[in-house]
Amino acid sequence: MDFVKAKEVLNAIEKLDPNSAATVLEALKIAEHIEASSGEFYKKEAEKTKGTELESFFLFLEKEEKMHLAKIKELEGLLKQGTMSEVKFPKSAPANTHVTSVAQGEMTAILYGLWREKKAVEFYSEAGKKTTGSVKHFFEELAEFERGHVELFEHLVEGMQNVDELIMG
Repeated sequence: MDFVKAKEVLNAIEKLDPNSAATVLEALKIAEHIEASSGEFYKKEAEKTKGTELESFFLFLEKEEKMHLAKIKELEGLLKQGTMSEVKFPKSAPANTHVTSVAQGEMTAILYGLWREKKAVEFYSEAGKKTTGSVKHFFEELAEFERGHVELFEHLVEGMQNVDELIMG
């Protein structure tokens, strides 16, 4: 697992100053890491689930994380140039996945993905609270995207018939 440590995240949020490009850039570096590592995780899970409905689910999430990463880099570039404008996110339709049963390893990946998305929501929500203007809007929009991913994972888990068996044994 290559995810940002909680201490790093908390430190970046505590230091985040909307008037300091340096602290915003530091927060964006963490966001970059979150999105890149999540994208890699989803890519690996798509490969593991090749030929199943879960493959399209994980490929959709990988695509989303790549798009988020590109937008983070776009905002970084604007901040470094000293020219701020709003960065727009394209909307995409989620994979229509109807999985009713998964193996233990797949359930572990799904629950881990859900946890990752919830942590991303927390980080982006807190960053949105500590910033202003277009940067605030950017972090709020990222948090909203990640909330959508949480909902996708929750919907997936709720639709499975063997969840209790996998989790409770």
